[in-house]
Amino acid sequence: AAGDHTAAGDHTAAGDHTATGDDVVVHGDEHGDPHDAHGDAHDDDLVVVQIYLIELEDHWDKSTIVTKADFMANAAAEPILLGNYTIGEEEQAILLEFEIADDPHNQYFVAFSLQEEPLAVAIAMHSLGSTGPSQVIIAGFIMTIVFGLIMTEVLHRTMAAMIGATLCMITLAMQNRVPSLSKTVSWMDHGTLGLLWGMMLIVGITMRTGVFEWTGVLACKLSGGNKTKLLLLLCMVTAVLSAFLDNVTTILLIAPVTCKLCKLVNMDPCAFLICEAIFSNIGGTATMIGDPPNIIVGNMLAEYLDFTAFLVNLAPGVLLTSPFVYVYLRWWFKDAFEDPVLNADIPHLQKLYPITNKVLLVKCGAVLFCVILCFFLHPVTHLDPAWIAIMGAVWLLTVFDMHHCHDALMAVEWDTLLFFAALFVVVEGVGELGLLRAIANVLSDIIGGMPIESRQQAALCLIVWCSAIFSAFVDNIPFTATMVPVMLQMVEQVNGLNIEPLAWALCFGACFGGNGTMMGASANIVMASKAEVEGKPVSFVQFMKVGFPIMIISTAIANCYLLFCNHVFWQKNVDVSGD
Repeated sequence: AAGDHTAAGDHTAAGDHTATGDDVVVHGDEHGDPHDAHGDAHDDDLVVVQIYLIELEDHWDKSTIVTKADFMANAAAEPILLGNYTIGEEEQAILLEFEIADDPHNQYFVAFSLQEEPLAVAIAMHSLGSTGPSQVIIAGFIMTIVFGLIMTEVLHRTMAAMIGATLCMITLAMQNRVPSLSKTVSWMDHGTLGLLWGMMLIVGITMRTGVFEWTGVLACKLSGGNKTKLLLLLCMVTAVLSAFLDNVTTILLIAPVTCKLCKLVNMDPCAFLICEAIFSNIGGTATMIGDPPNIIVGNMLAEYLDFTAFLVNLAPGVLLTSPFVYVYLRWWFKDAFEDPVLNADIPHLQKLYPITNKVLLVKCGAVLFCVILCFFLHPVTHLDPAWIAIMGAVWLLTVFDMHHCHDALMAVEWDTLLFFAALFVVVEGVGELGLLRAIANVLSDIIGGMPIESRQQAALCLIVWCSAIFSAFVDNIPFTATMVPVMLQMVEQVNGLNIEPLAWALCFGACFGGNGTMMGASANIVMASKAEVEGKPVSFVQFMKVGFPIMIISTAIANCYLLFCNHVFWQKNVDVSGD
């Protein structure tokens, strides 16, 4: 449809079921943003498309209706705006869900181009069937089943996630939109899976050198034989590393040291591992590269935010939160630290656990140094951390034993990788069923109904708390990816909001919310798998008893910090002149 002309989809799917424009494919000649851009175009370089569901009068002449004004004049009822979109140079597929009338004889699905540039629109529709109106409820039920199975430990968490993924596929199949195998595989976060596989191999081979036992003894020595100081040391190291490395990588590096250390001094590692997982999520909040939600926000809002902005706005909140979290953890695990003295003869341990393979240690050290250096240089090189980890693992496999890699591959925790893959399918599946979109739309409606002068404060509070709570139960990666376009839509549609403060609220909520349950963050699951390998499993309930209060405390502090910054710095830049 060119200029103000239209492309109409005659006769939508019949019946009173929900219909979906499954592949509304649009292609424009000018570059635009892939996210929603509600409102009229203000830039001549953007091609804007409005999509309506319009019911026309019984008697109308098709030859006389060629413009948007003609359609509106002949509408029998108020047209339903399904969305405004800016179209880029490449083909875009937009999924739209809407309810149609019982008798859709005169209902039309219409796309209007607000620009003069030629624009091709292809529309495909089908009925979602009887499950359409209740698909959000079904998605919530599937998530409840998955969490119930994991919490009760009736099944291994990998099996629970696979059952959830199967239920999602069955529901989508009932709606005649089961995804292809390639699409299902694309739902799995290859970056996370590749990073885990590569780092598991590197850590597994490095473990053969005895360096983790040696490092554990060194940590005991630096703590002066005091358990509390040892916990503080490990938490500080974890938080600092997580700020500049992915928190999954940090746990993969720190957890083996902790397990070996606790084994040497005959301590239960669970308390230390849980504290490290929690501080990896808190420390990772401080920078753009520390936690996956921050990376997503930074990439999707690159025109508004940079690496320095993340550090300046988020790091003070992390520094403010960390002491309170540490004090609470120390109080919660007070029984484990009742006797503060480590029961260990450190000089004897140093003799007992030297480096066992110095040649292999040099090889592993060189590879690990290059990998970590590339991680640190990510803001400059923009190399995917997964590629770095995979190439490092292949390099180390080559220098370790070129002909016998079976033993090295045994270090990979395949059940953990399968759990992550199935969990990603579950979350993306319930997203396809509209659960995440429904949550985001409710938040948008609530904020839009607030008084304009207090709208940004309300938005900050609502986003930080809702993102924290939902990220505790739904993996924070897809939730963050869903919320960013919603926030952009809110800023476009609703006066009294700026995108930058909302982005910081989302980062704090999604990252701190990851501490709420074991499922909330990838680092928690990696920690649990390491504890299971050591024969000291951490259950879902055990982690939640510690993590959920931590989530409440840290989110409350972050909320106060956001309101303070908004009052002092951000609110002055908000336009509150009127709706």
